[in-house]
Amino acid sequence: MDKARIFLIVQSAICIAAVLLLTGAALEIYSEGTARKAQDPTAYIYTREAAVKAAAPGAFLMLAGLCLSIAGGVLGIKDEKADRPVTDKDCMRNTVIFGTAGVYEGSGKRTFGPVKLKRIRLIVLALSVILIIAGIVNGNMHAILVKAANICTECIGLG
Repeated sequence: MDKARIFLIVQSAICIAAVLLLTGAALEIYSEGTARKAQDPTAYIYTREAAVKAAAPGAFLMLAGLCLSIAGGVLGIKDEKADRPVTDKDCMRNTVIFGTAGVYEGSGKRTFGPVKLKRIRLIVLALSVILIIAGIVNGNMHAILVKAANICTECIGLG
């Protein structure tokens, strides 16, 4: 394995760790905020102080990932396989016409077929519906509607 490949793997691992830490921080902020809101209905779930406190452990990883990204750009380190165009005409035809990746007949590798892609689309649709319903049940729909109406009336100049 060459040095560029190791650099990209380390950079990816740091970015993934930062994402996981920030996801945990967001969940921590939300759980503490809902507990505060249960005690005081006028309290905000998300506050600057809570965000700073929860994101502080991941700040080092975010900074390290940013520094590695800048260093990789300056040194010209990139994944050689990332920007290769697709050369298999059947694969392109299937992607453009049917919206599926089909089968790579030349290489013998099987990729997402129409049935598997349909399942993935249904899973994503079901997950989005569940999250929308969770937001409505949580009471966020009203807050977002009020904010959107305020922004629209201020932008148009009605308010």
